[in-house]
Amino acid sequence: MERKSFFFSFLYPSTEKQSKVKKAVFWGIQVAESLIWRNWILGKEIIKNLTLKNIHTKTQKLKYRLPSTKFFFTVYPQTIFLGPGMSFTLPIIFRPLEEKQYLDRLCFEMVEGEFSVELKAILPSHQLFCPPSLQLPLCAVSDTSEAWFNLCNVGDMPTFFTWDSPNPFHILPTTGLLEPGSVCQIKVVFQPLVALIYDIQASCWYGEAGEQKTVIQLQAVAKCCQLLVCINKDEPEEAELTSHKEVNFGPSPVGYTTKKCIQLINPSVVNAPFHIEVNRDLYEDDRVFTCPVARGVVSPGEQMWLSLLFRPQTVGLQSVDYLKILPPGNTSEYGRLPPFPICLGPAVSFNHDCVDFYWISLGKSATKFLTMQNAANCPAYFMFEIDNQESVFSLEPQSGLLGSMEKKLVTVTFQPTHPIIFYRRVACLIHHQEPLFLDIIGTCHSDSAKPAILRPRHLKWYRIHMARGLTLFSPDVLSIMLKEKKLVQDEDGTLMLRQEDPQKPPPIKYPDIPPFSEYFLDGTDDTAIFLPTISIEPRVVNFNRCSIFEEPNPFPLCLTNYTRGKITVVWTHQANSAFQVVPEVVDIPPLKKTTARLHFQPQYPNKVYAAELEAFAYYKVLRSYNNIEEDCTLFPSWCIRLKAMGHTYEVTREHNFPRYTLDVPKLFPAVSSKSTSYRTLLLCNSGSLMFTFNLMPNSSPDITFRPSTGFLLPGACQVFLLSTCPKGVPWKQHPLTLQFNFCPKYIKDIMMMSREEPLQLQLESGKTLYFKPTYVGGSSTSPFTIRNTTRLTLSFEWRYAYHNSKVVSVQPSKGIILPNEVMIHTWTFTPSCETKYLVRAVLWGWDARVSSGYSPSPTTHYLLRVIGEGIKGFITAKEKELDFGNVLVDSEQRKDLVLLNDGNCALPYRLFVEQTMKGPSALKMDKMEGMLPARSQEAICLTARPTRRLQYIWTIRCSILTRDGTENKCGAKEVLCKVIMMGVYPTLSIVDVCATGSAGGITRQHLWKLLSLETLNNYLERDPTSWELTYKVPTRHSTNRIPSFFTPLRLDFNFGASPIGSEPSVVFLLLKNSGVVPLNWAFLFPSDQQIDLEFWAERTELDFAELHQMRVQDNQIFSITPKSGSLCPGQEQTVELTHSHVFVGTDHLPVLLKVSHGREILLNFIGVTVQVGEKYVHFTSTTHRFTPVAIGTALPSRQIYELYNGGSVPVLYDIQLDPLWEVQSKNFQHPIFQCLNPHGDIQPGKTTQVYWIFSPIEAKTYTVDVPINILGWNSAVVRFEGVGYDRFVMGDTAPFHTVTNNDQTPVDTKLVIPGQVVFLSQSQISLGNIPAHARCSRLIFLNNASEKEIVIFSWDLGSSNIIDNVVSPMMGVVAPGENVPFVVTMKASQNTCFYSFDLVCKRVLTQYEAELQAWEKEKNRQEVEFTITETNLETPAICTSPSPQTLPPIQKQPPYTPPVSWKLRSPKTRQIRLCPEAPKPCLLYLGLTARAHNLDDFESNFYTEFPCYFLHLPLKEKKSEGESMILEDKPERATLSRQAKRIVTDILTIVIRSLLEDRKFHEDVENALVEPIPYFSQFWSEESSRMPKKKSSLDRVSDNSTLCEGEEEGEDEGKDDETGDEEEESWEKGKLYESLDESISHQSIIQKRSLLPEGLNRILKEEKSWREKEAISRLPSFLSLRQSVLENMIQNIMIEASRGEVVLTTKPRVIALPPPPQPPANNLPR
Repeated sequence: MERKSFFFSFLYPSTEKQSKVKKAVFWGIQVAESLIWRNWILGKEIIKNLTLKNIHTKTQKLKYRLPSTKFFFTVYPQTIFLGPGMSFTLPIIFRPLEEKQYLDRLCFEMVEGEFSVELKAILPSHQLFCPPSLQLPLCAVSDTSEAWFNLCNVGDMPTFFTWDSPNPFHILPTTGLLEPGSVCQIKVVFQPLVALIYDIQASCWYGEAGEQKTVIQLQAVAKCCQLLVCINKDEPEEAELTSHKEVNFGPSPVGYTTKKCIQLINPSVVNAPFHIEVNRDLYEDDRVFTCPVARGVVSPGEQMWLSLLFRPQTVGLQSVDYLKILPPGNTSEYGRLPPFPICLGPAVSFNHDCVDFYWISLGKSATKFLTMQNAANCPAYFMFEIDNQESVFSLEPQSGLLGSMEKKLVTVTFQPTHPIIFYRRVACLIHHQEPLFLDIIGTCHSDSAKPAILRPRHLKWYRIHMARGLTLFSPDVLSIMLKEKKLVQDEDGTLMLRQEDPQKPPPIKYPDIPPFSEYFLDGTDDTAIFLPTISIEPRVVNFNRCSIFEEPNPFPLCLTNYTRGKITVVWTHQANSAFQVVPEVVDIPPLKKTTARLHFQPQYPNKVYAAELEAFAYYKVLRSYNNIEEDCTLFPSWCIRLKAMGHTYEVTREHNFPRYTLDVPKLFPAVSSKSTSYRTLLLCNSGSLMFTFNLMPNSSPDITFRPSTGFLLPGACQVFLLSTCPKGVPWKQHPLTLQFNFCPKYIKDIMMMSREEPLQLQLESGKTLYFKPTYVGGSSTSPFTIRNTTRLTLSFEWRYAYHNSKVVSVQPSKGIILPNEVMIHTWTFTPSCETKYLVRAVLWGWDARVSSGYSPSPTTHYLLRVIGEGIKGFITAKEKELDFGNVLVDSEQRKDLVLLNDGNCALPYRLFVEQTMKGPSALKMDKMEGMLPARSQEAICLTARPTRRLQYIWTIRCSILTRDGTENKCGAKEVLCKVIMMGVYPTLSIVDVCATGSAGGITRQHLWKLLSLETLNNYLERDPTSWELTYKVPTRHSTNRIPSFFTPLRLDFNFGASPIGSEPSVVFLLLKNSGVVPLNWAFLFPSDQQIDLEFWAERTELDFAELHQMRVQDNQIFSITPKSGSLCPGQEQTVELTHSHVFVGTDHLPVLLKVSHGREILLNFIGVTVQVGEKYVHFTSTTHRFTPVAIGTALPSRQIYELYNGGSVPVLYDIQLDPLWEVQSKNFQHPIFQCLNPHGDIQPGKTTQVYWIFSPIEAKTYTVDVPINILGWNSAVVRFEGVGYDRFVMGDTAPFHTVTNNDQTPVDTKLVIPGQVVFLSQSQISLGNIPAHARCSRLIFLNNASEKEIVIFSWDLGSSNIIDNVVSPMMGVVAPGENVPFVVTMKASQNTCFYSFDLVCKRVLTQYEAELQAWEKEKNRQEVEFTITETNLETPAICTSPSPQTLPPIQKQPPYTPPVSWKLRSPKTRQIRLCPEAPKPCLLYLGLTARAHNLDDFESNFYTEFPCYFLHLPLKEKKSEGESMILEDKPERATLSRQAKRIVTDILTIVIRSLLEDRKFHEDVENALVEPIPYFSQFWSEESSRMPKKKSSLDRVSDNSTLCEGEEEGEDEGKDDETGDEEEESWEKGKLYESLDESISHQSIIQKRSLLPEGLNRILKEEKSWREKEAISRLPSFLSLRQSVLENMIQNIMIEASRGEVVLTTKPRVIALPPPPQPPANNLPR
């Protein structure tokens, strides 16, 4: 029943939607698929309406049948008519009687068919519905994806559900309760761990006991996400594929944040989530690398830029950190980013370290300039530690910011207040840089005081003297000591103690003091590098709150002189200063103390006062230059600094709020044990008021804070220097508190941290390093990872015993490892012998800041055990000989050379290729060197590209390399394998040819010559030239109509000649791929090689050749089908060449035979068309060469020259013999050339053979031009050439038997013409060299491949006077699918000759014979049969009256008009049946070739083959006198026919075979020979004794008759005919019977001789029997009989084998015979 498609969907949201009924359409009637009754009550009728609607365009008629059960019923059935668009409602009543489910159907019938509506009443039940399947989005491994679906309760009861979800799916909620008609959204979470395609079923269990379930098929695909990390946009793609990236921030300024971005690319089709993992071993405040993004997701095909921030805190430290970008689950790393930036700090310097003011007068001032330069890309905050208001020296600017690569000019002003020597070493504090020191010197003169002038050289001397302790003595004392020779001057002019002992160390030089040490160890904190000369206590005076109305009490000061001379202290008091020291000038005796008072006089209220007071102390003797006797004893003055501060704020007055910025690094730089760490802080005054600062006493005592007190002018900056000596590895906090403006509310808490960094290196690769077994003489490497887990830059060094240095080595052996850096060291193991090694290496580490000139202290060391083994190994090849096979020249062939390493060590190798032939190597290897792992193999691709057609042989050798990459001297180059390849070209050959149509009369041999196929095959076998490979495949390359050719090879393809209007000459060529590689071939016409040009680009002027080619191609005079093809090796294909005879004349067309990647030969297609009735003889060539003949040959062989008649009428030819006579006259009247049949005729379309004899008398080439006249047509001159050679001179180079014939056509028939159903098993019989008079037979078969047609065949043997050919049977019938054997027998004449004949087999299908017989039968029937059509004829009454009646009178009769009904009954015109036309018989040519030699030559040259031939010698037997006794009274024997001879031969064959197989006959003969003859002894007589003598004479006569057969051969040569042969054969058989009778009679006579001994009789009997058999075997009749018997036997065997009755190749069976019986034990001899 046909049903239209309908659509339905699941509806869950509400009960209202669920009530909607699914509808279907049946042949235009729309109706509900089913009616369902729910919630029904027993005994109560429930009615539902079924609506039918006609949605068709025509009126519908339908009927219905009542439901089959009684529970559903409706109104009585009636016919329903529904118009288009009308509806009909049918009430259905349901009346339940039991609580069960009811099912029924209501059937409707229409003209088109029948359909039904289901009626169902169901009980309340649990029913949940969900979609059958859910496809989740693509998800990455370890990521999550979500999807939602609705679970609907379509049942009638509240239902609990529970989900059972397999991994990796998770369903939420897992459990729940659904009311009837309600919907719950279910969430499915997909979190795969493996990249797979998931198709898993999830179950939802529900019901009363949870036994019901609904399933949903969860489908999802998990893929591995991929994330490419790109650091630089310009880096190549190859670099992006590496897993380790380096982000180099470069030199970054300290305290500043540098940002670098890396690009994350997601090339996959799923999201690529990632998270960034940082090094957790670092302290959080010590982390300089940060990434704002901790995790993220890269969308498919998108990219994301990730920011990396670098904020260094320690100048000069190269920071290293490793950031890992990991996918979810940490399954793999996308990239490890090891940045190697260096923290760049300021590089501030002065152009001069000393500012020299020389001397100036008191009351004047001097100014000098100093250049300050920052050579770094980091800005520098600087501050000169000097108070410009209180000091005699002032520097402007005193503090500020020096930008990167900036220069600034500093103005230095000198304004002295006393005539003394002034010297001050001013410290320049720089944030994030070591302090700089500037020496400022100047001398002040007055009218009364003129001290010595201080110069920079004095400072240099002073520092050396200070190091030597001489500064504690006054200059006058030093002068006296110098005079007293207690002191001497060195080469620099400085003073030193006199050394009496030369063994004492040299005098001390001024050391190179680090700037931080010089700054902190200046004696202010009771610590100094050198002995102090003077000090002041206290150094800082704080007056705190003071009143302007009441002067505060002066603060006492204590000055101490530590020298051995008197010192004068002068305070440089400024007039506007609020602080003053009294007395201003004071002298201090040696090693004494004095006091002074500091007065504070504030002038303004609510103000902060602060100043750094300055005083200069000097030896009192330096007041005048006259007191200085030696220039080297001049010392500078010492500067004393005193910080004083106070304020005048009232108690109720709020102190000024300090506005400042403070740059505080939280961590001290890393230092090792007992080392000092330094750090700088920067405080900038960003307000408009000065404020003071001081370090509170509650600050950490572990930190030295300089300066601890001071003041800061508006806009100025203050650089603090902090130092600490951390103790302990744990982090220690150092709280610092700064108070501003003397107010407790203005306090800044600073928290610094420090720790003692341990010298610790982590050996991440373990404490033992194992090397894999290594080849002796080679080396293996192994990585070893160490990690610097400290914040120190450490120096390391590997140390091991010296004797192990030749076995193991490591790179780098020493160096520096940065903090947190992971360094990979490469260990190299080089075994020298076959043994195991254990080497103990020690890794030493120390702080890299320790000078290399001293022993590293403290240090740490780690022990590493290095274990390795030296073994020997070898590399072999999986295949000892690798054969590429045959490879096309100039093409590439690839093969894999598999190297095997069966040892336990990896072997480095180098391969060498040796080519046997000279020239560039045609073999390339993609890898010449490499490393072959242990117990593995490696495939190396060899690419061979031959350049010539020859065999390539390569030898691949292998050498094991040593550590330095050189060849191992211990091992030679081992031969791995031998590689062989044969470079070949595609080779095409023509293996067979045949012609049909107008060319059907051309023999295969003649056709082979016309088409020059032998030359073509020779050309195809040669290598192509480079010009021929210009275009390796057929292509259009020429713009000319006659394209240029790139081949030097050209030959003619001659189709012969035929009359105009005749059927086309069709030649079938059988192409064969005789090579070993596939090839493509193509015949290209000129139009196939011409490039298609536009009309305007073509030439309009064409020459004759172009016009001729256009005519040939446009009219398709020559056609080829197919024109191109492909052949696999050994495959064959038939090509049809057609020449249509449309125009009279000679047609030419150059056709290019192109073999792709091979030869390119130009074929000149030639075809001749003549007028009907015109004579035309086709000459293949104007030159004919005879087969070479040896001089001195007695009977030269006859040779053949063929003439072909291409016209439609017979022609007569006449060969002029005059040129032959001229040649004969020039050669001593010896006939060099002889033509045996110079006159004859040639039938149309046939070939005639002209026989020639070439007989040379000299070893040279003979030529003669012979005119050949065609009567009634043209004449042609053909040059005949012959070569004579001397067999004794040429030897084996020109053997006598080399050339058997000139026929080069194939022997086997391979070409099958389309439509041909009958073919010969062999198309050519080549007998080779045979002797004259030989009779040779061959067996061939005629096969009928048709399944239905019966074929009639007949042989046309032609006519020849020099050969006798016999084919048996000559005619017959071949059934479908069968074959018929033929015996072809050739009887050679006595003349030596070249034989070449075509035996024609004509075959016709039996259909024509049947049609012809049916036509003749019908014709005969119509001739004798006729039909009478009249129906009203009555039989005339027989007249009984004896008297005859007279005829009526003759009168004129009216014209007779036959009735109309006659025309209707008249027979139709008889159909004339035409005689069937005889089809043109299909011709099968059987070529027969041979070369006959005379008996003497054949026996001398082919002695071993002579017994293989049967010589048929037809002779006329002559009677002789000796034979008269035997031959007299011979009855004349009747002549036997050929059929009779065949019957006799068969009968004798059967008889002889039966006798030979009859064992009883053999036993009887043996018994008869040994049986005695006692009874017939009385018949002995003398005549019987003479019989043996007569018999011996008979034997001699028989021998003589056999020997004289050759002499009589010439006499009877011209008289041999078929009748004579039959008579001779019958006569010979009679002689055979007579000889047998005579032998029997002689045997009886001999047996009668009883007087002779029995042994002698037996000997005579055997000898006589042998003589008789020998005589019989020499008879020609017996030889013919034996030959016929053997031929029949072989023929029968071959026929049975062809039919499958005998399998010649079956292995012979061996039958085990029972053992012979043993004689009884009693008969054993004793």
